[in-house]
Amino acid sequence: MRKLKNAAVIITAAEAARQWAHNNPEQAAKFIDTATGFVDSRTKGKYTSRIAGFSSMAKKNLTGTDTVRGSTVHDQAPPKPQGSKPTFPDGRL
Repeated sequence: MRKLKNAAVIITAAEAARQWAHNNPEQAAKFIDTATGFVDSRTKGKYTSRIAGFSSMAKKNLTGTDTVRGSTVHDQAPPKPQGSKPTFPDGRL
């Protein structure tokens, strides 16, 4: 039962973080860049391509976009899909 409570706390915290990142994409991208830069420096560049891929995936999944406004490739990103149906069954985007 204790493990179930711990899992519920982690899931709740992760959902709160996801919602915050969706509402603050520029700041979330900055945090992701800082964290991945730290990991890359600690691994001395050994996993640079994997870390870059993770960074891109994390930005895309958390913020809903692969780039941030003001970046050089922002205008090249594909537009978000238009429609009345939410992405997830529970109404999340």
